[in-house]
Amino acid sequence: MGTNSDLFSEVYGCYYSVVAKILEQAGDGISKSDIEKLVNSHAFYDSAFHLLPKLFSDEWSLLKRQADGKYYSKLQWPDTRRPMTGLEKAWLKALLLDRRILLFVAPDELAALKSALSDIPPLFLTEDFHTYDLAADGDPYEDETYIQNFRSILKACVTKSPVYIQYESGKQRRLARNIVPYHINYSVRDDKFRLLGVLLKGDGRHKKVTLNFARIRSVESSTAVLPVHFNAEKYFVQKTHATPIVLEISEERNALERFMLQFASWEKQTEYDEEKECYTCRIYYDRQDETELLIRILSFGPVVKVLGPEGFLTQIKERINRQYRLNIGENDF
Repeated sequence: MGTNSDLFSEVYGCYYSVVAKILEQAGDGISKSDIEKLVNSHAFYDSAFHLLPKLFSDEWSLLKRQADGKYYSKLQWPDTRRPMTGLEKAWLKALLLDRRILLFVAPDELAALKSALSDIPPLFLTEDFHTYDLAADGDPYEDETYIQNFRSILKACVTKSPVYIQYESGKQRRLARNIVPYHINYSVRDDKFRLLGVLLKGDGRHKKVTLNFARIRSVESSTAVLPVHFNAEKYFVQKTHATPIVLEISEERNALERFMLQFASWEKQTEYDEEKECYTCRIYYDRQDETELLIRILSFGPVVKVLGPEGFLTQIKERINRQYRLNIGENDF
């Protein structure tokens, strides 16, 4: 086990990376001072005390000093990129089996990767995971239009370029807007991707928007010119609500574990109340997440009780009353 741990440490550590850089430059010869500079600039502060003696003394048998005073690589093959470990190959094989993989990899690339890893068992399978409260109307990941739209927006996120998007609203209205994609968000519970972007308006009053990918009908390059010093990030700076949501979580039906998985992305404080034999949890959140939190909390039913704040508690009651009226077919409650 010790040998494996050492290998894992070296493969992923900065020592491997800095030695690889040295060997890349040592093909045509590298001076001792240049080696020292690379170690000092790409490794830790005290790395020189460990690395340099092993390199210069030939303990690692990687460099050879020639008559010109320079050091040359002893490697017969100049490529210093490390090979993938078995664990990495198994992890990659598992990703290739995911039904969303074509959003990120072209069909010919996927075929080539599957062929190269044909003898590698996947690290995990989709059926190894059991997701609670998963929506039944997830995005159409195999749809060609969906795939092309996703890739176009993903590229725009990287290049920070505006795109012209045609979008169908929840009321079946077709809208067309110039948008600067900022971030792509995935919801495990809803099984949907959403685009977070900045809507460009002619009057300069740009605003952040969230679009469901499944409702995007087309994506094209935009001719819109971004303002000088435009920064999409400033539209998404989170502002934590002053008062946290306070919840009481029952010990029944594995509620705490399910709750922690559902709300893993929010800052929380949780403590056990011995007298009540339940957990008290405080969630610190951005106001724009309030509706999402409300829906998720309601999905837990009676095992989660909302204690406050009053405004959030009022919204919970209104939602429950509305659903009750719909269920019994009455207008008033």
